[in-house]
Amino acid sequence: MKKVFFALAAVLTIASCASTIENVQRETARSIGGDVPPDKVIVKDIDRRATSVKWNAVTPKGAYACSADDMMRRVLCVKNPATVPVP
Repeated sequence: MKKVFFALAAVLTIASCASTIENVQRETARSIGGDVPPDKVIVKDIDRRATSVKWNAVTPKGAYACSADDMMRRVLCVKNPATVPVP
């Protein structure tokens, strides 16, 4: 039982490292495309779950609702048309 607990703890630790602020900014910029550098992405409301991550992002191109799996693969960002972009 202890081995299972430690294995689960290790997996959760590795997964949480995948969604650091810097990784979320970089993957948001990559998903949006174009010429948005990661340092121009403002990330907020990060919701980390066991198998997924959701967050909101504001960029010079506008605001986005984003999601990905726990390892920040398959990132999807959908533009929120009701928001104003930040310079």
